[in-house]
Amino acid sequence: MANRMRALFIVFLFFSLCLSAQNSFDAFRYSNFQVGGTARSIGAGGALGALGSDFSVLSTNPAGLGWYRRGEFVLSPTFFSARTTSTLTNDKDGLATEENRNNFNVNALGVVVASRPTSPDWSTFNFGIGINRLANFHQQFIYEGVSEGSIVLAHQEQANGPGGISDFESGVSIDAQALYDLEPQDGFYESDLELAPDAPIFRRQEFISRGSVNELVFSFAGNYKERILLGATVGVPFLRYEEDKTYREEDQGAGADGDVPLFDDLEYIEELNTTGVGINLKVGLIYRAHQAVRLGLAVHTPTAFKLEDAFRSSMAYNFTYPDGEVVNGFAESPDGLFDYRLRTPWRVIGSGGFIIKKHGFLSAEVEYVNFSNNEFRYDGFIDAERDVNNSIANDFEPAMNIRLGGEFAYEIFRFRAGLGIQQSPFANDNSTNKTYSAGFGIRQQNFSLDFAYRLHRNEELFIPYQASDSPEQLVANEENFNTFAFTVGFRF
Repeated sequence: MANRMRALFIVFLFFSLCLSAQNSFDAFRYSNFQVGGTARSIGAGGALGALGSDFSVLSTNPAGLGWYRRGEFVLSPTFFSARTTSTLTNDKDGLATEENRNNFNVNALGVVVASRPTSPDWSTFNFGIGINRLANFHQQFIYEGVSEGSIVLAHQEQANGPGGISDFESGVSIDAQALYDLEPQDGFYESDLELAPDAPIFRRQEFISRGSVNELVFSFAGNYKERILLGATVGVPFLRYEEDKTYREEDQGAGADGDVPLFDDLEYIEELNTTGVGINLKVGLIYRAHQAVRLGLAVHTPTAFKLEDAFRSSMAYNFTYPDGEVVNGFAESPDGLFDYRLRTPWRVIGSGGFIIKKHGFLSAEVEYVNFSNNEFRYDGFIDAERDVNNSIANDFEPAMNIRLGGEFAYEIFRFRAGLGIQQSPFANDNSTNKTYSAGFGIRQQNFSLDFAYRLHRNEELFIPYQASDSPEQLVANEENFNTFAFTVGFRF
């Protein structure tokens, strides 16, 4: 065992993982909202900002609340399904795996109270309170394949680098004997994997995420002379994000002992739980330019989130000595906790609607958001804060999101369709993602029933770890997010 002796003195940096755990993609995840809302809104592509009279507009353009003539209670249970096809791009066989993750939730729940002011100039003054879902984080994917390189080499690079040892990455590798210091006086860590850096390694990782952003809304709106509508929403979003990653490697080289001396297999597990609450303000205006034409404008202030991360990791590392002795190394990190803040970007939404008498409507929205304006705040860790915010500024750029929708009305029946086009927010990326939706509804005097389906397609690249002296493991994910929404409404 002497030849795997580890150093007795370990540099202790408790916050090293928690500070590096926030990155530019985390900021994007917590600021990339797609309002769920009602089935009516989903079916029409989420483009109801200028038309209003729907509970979902409390989270987009609250001026639309002013169109209500009667009160309404809405409940929108929703089934969400995420299908992800993953391919390890440098796997020699190009094997693709497909995983599904389902979630049942409530996309919208709330009540609108309509009233008539005593002033003859104001037709309505309405109040709304409830919850709209802004984001759904449920997803699962698995990739596997044979390629060169190892996560141990990334941990080794960290341990020997200027930042020192992290309790949650290189620290558990040291404690599990994946890294060792043959000469403690030099403070340099070695690994079995560096003895055969080009050896083929079988790797497999399972990624599971859960959670959501649900926004509690308090909204007011008024209708001035049937020409101008003004509204405001105080939004209180509640954020929950959980992530479990289980990463495995196994020596698959030729010969009974494999191509990597000593090494047999490893399992590295990471668990993250993020919770928090925020606050924002949304103000909106709708101008009735003509009996059939409505124009809308909404401005959303940044959301100020206060967040907490709880995280831990473990490493199991198994190897066999030349004399046949098998060693099963295992180590767990301490529980990590870290409090921090996130400020999301401003949003500006322009919208228009054209009402086709009693036969339906056409509508459109254009949203502008600059994701490079996301900003983390770490109390007492100025250098780490500056580094992550510089990464955000370099990784992202302004993006436009376009939403188009329409409805055809026939007696009590409503038929809807919508299209969304999302411009990539990543710098030097001109790609777009699309969202397709369709819906059906029944509207009577005191009751409405709506159904909708939405398909959002996305392509994403995932990198499990990075090491400058080891081949990059790049995973290509093709994602289909399916939403089936049902909304019941009662007017009073």
